[in-house]
Amino acid sequence: MGGVSSTSVVLRDLESAERELCAHFPDIRLGRVQRDGFRSRFATTVGPRFSMMDYAFEAAGTATAGSDDLIVIASRGTGYHLTHGRAVVETSQSFLAPAEGLAGRWESFDAKLVRLDLAEVERIARSAAGDPAFRLVRTGTAPISAEHARHWRAVVAAIERITVETPDSFDSPLVADGAFHHLATAFLHAFDTSWSAAAEGRTERHPGSAVVRRALEFMHANAAEPITVQQIADAAFISTRGLHYAFTRDLGATPREVLRRLRLDRARSELRSSDGTATVAGVARRWGFANPSRFAEAYRRAFGESPAQTLRR
Repeated sequence: MGGVSSTSVVLRDLESAERELCAHFPDIRLGRVQRDGFRSRFATTVGPRFSMMDYAFEAAGTATAGSDDLIVIASRGTGYHLTHGRAVVETSQSFLAPAEGLAGRWESFDAKLVRLDLAEVERIARSAAGDPAFRLVRTGTAPISAEHARHWRAVVAAIERITVETPDSFDSPLVADGAFHHLATAFLHAFDTSWSAAAEGRTERHPGSAVVRRALEFMHANAAEPITVQQIADAAFISTRGLHYAFTRDLGATPREVLRRLRLDRARSELRSSDGTATVAGVARRWGFANPSRFAEAYRRAFGESPAQTLRR
C-alpha cells in the first residue's frame, strides 16, 4: 500500500503517552514520571514499510523498552541516560534500539525514531548477501562508523523532506519502493548487524562486462517499473557492491546514475511525443521523480532546456 499519513498530538497524561509509544515499542513501560506539569509531543509519519516519529517529554521520568522491529533513534536531553544491560548507550549519535533491555532516565528529552519493517529489510539483505537462508540479527547498538552514521542521517533527512514537500508522491510504487530501499540499504551499511559480515565474506567472480550487459538489459526492459538497484543486481546475478564496481569501472557511472539518465531519456521522449494532455509533473512522477523542481533541474543539466520547453515544442 502506498502513500503516507501524518499525525501530530500533544498529550498531558502519562497513560496516553505510553499508548502512543506502544506503536513502536510494544513492551514499553514508563515509570517514575513526574505527573505534575507532564507534557509530551508526538509527530508521526507512517509510510509504506517505514515510519518516522518526533517525540519529546517535558517532565522527568524513566522507561524500559525494546522492539522486534528495526528502530533507529537520534535523541538528546537534560539528565538523559540510556543503558542496554550493563552497557551505556552512546546518545551523541544515532543508535539501533535493541530487541529488549533498553532502559532510560531523563529530566527532559526529545528524539526522532525511524522504524523499518524487519522482514522487508531482511529480504533485501538476503539478496545482497547471496544467501537465501540468511537471517538479519542485531549485533550492536552503535553505528559502524561516523561516516556511515552521517550517511544514514542524510538519507533519513532526504526521505523526510519528500514526505513533507510531496507526500502524494508515495502513491507511486516507483517512489515508495525506491524510498524504502534507500532507507534499508543505508541502514544495512550504517549499523552493526549480521549482514556486515555476510557482505564482507562474499567474493565476486563475475566478469564486469557480462554483469553490465545483463543489468542494462534489465534496466531498459523495466525502466517504467519500480525497480531498485538491488533488483538490478539480482537480475545480473551479483551483489549491489559488485554491481557498483562493474558500472563505475566499465561505464564511469554508478547504477543509480545510469538508471536516472535512462529515465530522463524516457521522460524526454514522452514529453516530445505528447498529444497535449501530458503535464511535466505527471511525466516526472511516472518516471520516478518525486520532486518536480529537482526533476526540472536534472532535466536541464541533461538536455540544456527545461521539461516545459520540450513539452511546448
